[in-house]
Amino acid sequence: MEATNPEQPARIAQQFGGRRYAHNWALAQVKANLDARAADPAVAPLEWSLYDLRRAWNQAKQQVAPWWPACSKEAYASGIADLVAALNNWSESKHGRRAGPRVGFPRFKARHKDRGRVRFTTGAMRLEADRRHLVLPVIGRLRSKENTRRLERLATKGRARILSMTLAEHGGRLVVSVQAIVVQQPRIPSQWRGPMTPEPNPMGEEPRAGVPARVQSQPPAELVTDEHDAHQLPGGTGPPGRTARPGRAGQGAAGGSAPPPPAALPRRAMSGSQA
Repeated sequence: MEATNPEQPARIAQQFGGRRYAHNWALAQVKANLDARAADPAVAPLEWSLYDLRRAWNQAKQQVAPWWPACSKEAYASGIADLVAALNNWSESKHGRRAGPRVGFPRFKARHKDRGRVRFTTGAMRLEADRRHLVLPVIGRLRSKENTRRLERLATKGRARILSMTLAEHGGRLVVSVQAIVVQQPRIPSQWRGPMTPEPNPMGEEPRAGVPARVQSQPPAELVTDEHDAHQLPGGTGPPGRTARPGRAGQGAAGGSAPPPPAALPRRAMSGSQA
């Protein structure tokens, strides 16, 4: 990312500083409460939830940080949210409910040690139509060195919605991570498997529901489907249009006539009963 005006580097530094200040202020409140409870167990505990710490910050920011309007409210919320996540990880690790190495208690952040970052979830944040710029709250318009065509196209068509943008500093460079939700179009099976129409089965079985017509089971080639063929098969001549193999004819003469196919017997018995 690159700044588009000379005032933006100072604004970005203010956002990073506001996040660190809110983080350190909330951490000081938590440590003071823990020390007070250690001295007097009757002291009420301080809730570590994001909602409670943000409410406490909003009530005290006019006294502790009169310059707070210079930064976005998302900068302060981002610092408090990071502290809440760190406290939860420390508590889970202390009670043995978190896998991995042991997590220590959160520490205060310094400018020369903490990597600057801030996360925006509300406000004016969007991708520009030129696919080379994006807009962040308070900071304004930044130029992207990477083409944002893919995400911008989905957002323009209404198939994507931006949830958050995180501005961070890596090795002296600015990087923006965009978190978005993308709507995937459902795939219809009939588009590549053919129509789902059942095909009548000559075997008399019920068609299987949901199976394409071209996949339906077909009658075997040796199935007798005509009464004229049923009278010719036992004699060894075979159906019309077919030529009998010499080897099978000789074996039939030596060992007796071959038994008729299973499908021919019910057909002949049925014709006899009808007569």
